[in-house]
Amino acid sequence: MTTVRQALGLAATQRLLAFAINLGTTMTIARLITPAESGIYSLAVGLVAIVQMFRDFGVGEYLVQAQELTEKTIRSAFGMSLLLAWTLGGLLLGAAIPAAHFYKEAVVADVVRILAINFFLVPFGYITHALLTREMRFGTMLIIQTSSALVGSIAAIALAWCGFGAIGLAWSLVAAMLANTLMLLAVRPASVAFRPDFSAWRKIGGFGLYKTSGMLLEQLARRTPDFALSRSLGFSASGLYSRANGLADTFGDFVVGTVYRVALPQFAKIKNEGAELGATYIETYRMFACIPLSFFSFMAIYAEPVINVLFGHQWLPAAPAMSLIAIAGLLSTPVMLAAPALTATGSIDKLFQAQLVANPVQILAISIAATFSIEAVALCMCGMSVLRVVLYHRQVKRAHNVALSAVLHALLPSLAVVAGALLSPVLFLEWARTHSLPALLTASAGGAMFVAGWLACLYTFRHPYRAEIGRMYRQLRTKRS
Repeated sequence: MTTVRQALGLAATQRLLAFAINLGTTMTIARLITPAESGIYSLAVGLVAIVQMFRDFGVGEYLVQAQELTEKTIRSAFGMSLLLAWTLGGLLLGAAIPAAHFYKEAVVADVVRILAINFFLVPFGYITHALLTREMRFGTMLIIQTSSALVGSIAAIALAWCGFGAIGLAWSLVAAMLANTLMLLAVRPASVAFRPDFSAWRKIGGFGLYKTSGMLLEQLARRTPDFALSRSLGFSASGLYSRANGLADTFGDFVVGTVYRVALPQFAKIKNEGAELGATYIETYRMFACIPLSFFSFMAIYAEPVINVLFGHQWLPAAPAMSLIAIAGLLSTPVMLAAPALTATGSIDKLFQAQLVANPVQILAISIAATFSIEAVALCMCGMSVLRVVLYHRQVKRAHNVALSAVLHALLPSLAVVAGALLSPVLFLEWARTHSLPALLTASAGGAMFVAGWLACLYTFRHPYRAEIGRMYRQLRTKRS
């Protein structure tokens, strides 16, 4: 049986590899395509991502948190996944031309059609993926997802190099999904039989209705900048904002996604055993919050040299927006575990109540801000982070009786570490600007100072993560000896 620490390590390794692959791919592609091509691709992906919320319908997460699973439940999950995915894939094919007409760009239709292919592939691996997560078989998923990410990365770079632009990026996603599906088919449990059954649709559908509605609102709010900026200020503005937001999104997928994948089955296990979640919830923040707080703090300050080094000078206009988006990430830290805590313990209705207020407000605010500039949109995200902390934590308190003051208190050791680690990099950045140092030297030296300061403060302030690093170091020495 995989322990929580092992599961977290495996999930983190998979996400770290995905982060590295994604970052390397993005850095390469940013030099091969224009901001306008990036904007077209981001728009099409945003449209497809919204439809994808209906495709998933919370089926996978239902299987993860269910107290017990029967063969009929698994077959019903496959039946619902197949019916929804294929129906929505067909509708997406039909919507491609109207979307292109609305945005007055023919390439949008081609990209949407290509991305629709994934809807016809995903049901054959989706259930297996959910069961592997439930069983915390993150070693198997590490191999599968890293391999499929590499396939997608190679395809994206090759097609961008050949001048296929947004269309090439779309085909790379299809290549990654095909590789992922074939590998999941190879390891699927015997209980996953491709014989659809709908006898358990009421149980799955009740959970999925809340989950899908909430995720639909989340995706609409998340993709509103792409839609609104493309319409108001053009695809170049949309592409710049996408680049400014891309690093934060990639990091969120790596760190927050890692903890979510492990926290969901672990929180569900605590709930099914009849124990209280509050203590585990707080301790997870105490241990984990140092990582996102560190990343977003550094990115808020070093956005300009980082963008210049990673993506090239043509993307420098995105730097102010990147700084503001990083601040938004900082402000949202106190509720980054709210979704898995509410989902895993059956309080999906409470999560939906928070989403029902936060996301319409965000959509409206960003739609207005997008008529001004990408910086105005990023500033809106800062305000929305504060609103989400209030709304989401209110539901966590109702479900698990966890006070916001307890969460903020758990963040204090991490805040002390980050503040101490930033001192030297901030002073160095000011000196580098006055002496016109190259971006590569500024970013690498500032990053090295931050890491060194972070480790020093980690031990000086006796942060809980210090013990985890010491444990990993001792294990490494033991293996070498």
